[in-house]
Amino acid sequence: MATNPKKPQATKPGAKKPELKKPAAKTPVRKRAATAKASQPAARKTAEAPKPVSPEPPVLVNAVKPDEKLAESALMGRAVDSIEESLKAAMPAAVAVNRKLVDIAQTNMNSGLELARDMAAAKSPVEMMMLGMTYWQEHMGVFRAQAQELRTLSATLMTTANEPIRAHIRRS
Repeated sequence: MATNPKKPQATKPGAKKPELKKPAAKTPVRKRAATAKASQPAARKTAEAPKPVSPEPPVLVNAVKPDEKLAESALMGRAVDSIEESLKAAMPAAVAVNRKLVDIAQTNMNSGLELARDMAAAKSPVEMMMLGMTYWQEHMGVFRAQAQELRTLSATLMTTANEPIRAHIRRS
């Protein structure tokens, strides 16, 4: 049997009716804010720390005397100067290494393009393989020569860059 939600249902005799809770009375916003502030503890004021009396300067174990500071700064200045000289001396050698790298790259690119042109003109796959094998056999010798040139230029670069620093170390 279906129940109609609009009609009240019959209750059993002796059954308790459910109790309805009444909504709490609303307090005004101002009153709530005032009670919230009152419930927070008051901020504590701290006493100002007494200003220290000028204490004795601390004694440093590894203290540097003023004349030693001058010697250290002069030494540092000379070290910076020797590094600057080292970089200036290394600049021409670094330019030579970079130019050689560009030359090597250009040579290798040109030989690779030549190989591609020759392979495009080949009439059979066997001829293409023969061109490739010949190219690599010849080019391995070129790679060795290029590596040796770079090794020599790099050694020159390191020698010229290190000389001012070595001279500074010998003077110190």
